[in-house]
Amino acid sequence: MVAETIALPNVKDLFIPDPGYIIADIDLDRADLQVVVWEAGDEELKSLLRRGIDMHIVNAMLLEGQPLPPEDELIEGHPQYKEHKARCGSNRARAKMMCHAMNYGVGARTMARGLGITVKRAEYYRNRWFSAHPSIKRWHERVEESLMNTRSVSNKFGYRRFYFDRIAGLLPEALAWIPQSTVANITNQGIVNLTTHLPTVHVLLQVHDSIVLQYPRNLHPTILPRIREQVLITVPYDDPLVIPVGIKVSEKSWGDCKAVPWE
Repeated sequence: MVAETIALPNVKDLFIPDPGYIIADIDLDRADLQVVVWEAGDEELKSLLRRGIDMHIVNAMLLEGQPLPPEDELIEGHPQYKEHKARCGSNRARAKMMCHAMNYGVGARTMARGLGITVKRAEYYRNRWFSAHPSIKRWHERVEESLMNTRSVSNKFGYRRFYFDRIAGLLPEALAWIPQSTVANITNQGIVNLTTHLPTVHVLLQVHDSIVLQYPRNLHPTILPRIREQVLITVPYDDPLVIPVGIKVSEKSWGDCKAVPWE
């Protein structure tokens, strides 16, 4: 029996702007990852993020022990970028999942089950990752110490979460809460700014690290820089973090939104 595949509709197509309006999707660039890197204080990863380098290719080559090409060639838009991405193949997607898991304290056995690899191979990847970026491991240790001493963790906006379960096994949950809550604070503050300072912009929805809104068609594109100004939120680290934002727009539906420049 031949299995049939069904093309599922894009639910975003159901969300359409009001007559005379344009719908837009504002998205924070690699939001959770940026917060993890700033929490850890990893200067090398900060530099990669600031320059717009494809970190998933870098990490894939690191984990597989492959030599890196010139880093500038790993910026989308460079003539050699697509070639490097193709050469990396499925390793890029796997590295993305692995690094996300390792950053959030997932153990070798869990990672091995999720990726369909041996525990020994998962341990090899973990050792390479934390050897290359020991600051992330030290961040884990600081969070674990906070759990042990105060049964709580906090983010840079001053919000704190307390845990009343057994401390053992809580570390991955606590590690994940810090970037997730920070990103939620950023998007929520952006929404407050938009509704306060740009009443012609109608906020429709928040989806973790993105904001869906609509604005009058006759204001496009002059209103875009003003929108951007309201959603660039500073996270008050000692080295302040402002996560870059992109925007996609459409006159038809949320699902049809395409990227446009802010200016």
